[in-house]
Amino acid sequence: MQPTRPAPRRTNRAGAVPSRAPRAGGSPASPGLSAFVLLFVGALGLGLSGLGCGGSGAGAALSGASFPVWQGGDRELFGDQIETAAIGLGGGLNPRSDKALWARSTAAELVGRARVQTVTVDTRAGKVHYHLGLRFAEPLLAPSELTERDFELTVEPTDPAYGLVKSLDTALQGRTFVGFLKRFRGADDEIDLHFHLAADSAEVAKVVQEAVALKEFGPK
Repeated sequence: MQPTRPAPRRTNRAGAVPSRAPRAGGSPASPGLSAFVLLFVGALGLGLSGLGCGGSGAGAALSGASFPVWQGGDRELFGDQIETAAIGLGGGLNPRSDKALWARSTAAELVGRARVQTVTVDTRAGKVHYHLGLRFAEPLLAPSELTERDFELTVEPTDPAYGLVKSLDTALQGRTFVGFLKRFRGADDEIDLHFHLAADSAEVAKVVQEAVALKEFGPK
């Protein structure tokens, strides 16, 4: 375990933090989407490179007041959770029939394959809090206006992921996931980042791409 350090607020080190997601309600796509998704994936690289050249995005000065409150469906989709299937413990739904995955894919501000770079801790009021340094790989699985790729996820004792993180501790370092991040309004108009980490699998990645393709190019 790495040395302890002063306790930060629940914000990411990169300056990008969470936002709001609709209640899970997406529906699985039909097999006919294959060619459609290939077209979308081909266009994705162009979209990402264009966004990377913009002057706004995560680096701009923002207030938490610009983001929604973390509540309702948002808490379900971005509940600071790590799926047990993501660490090889099984369980969970088939990605194609997981309605929450479909909804989360289009609600996230940043979604892609991510690696845990660091695991550190601090103690507050006698309770241990974990901090996961997460790095997203290029290309992302969906376009994003956020230009940062390195984030610090704070896992508090009340978070659903806490028990799993506590049991694995530094064994989480080096593990990869499909990560979903979104920014929300925190205390004193701070920007809070909330997350969901799913299994790093081809099936999950394909559902993400299909869901985003449907939102971008499907019937309005």
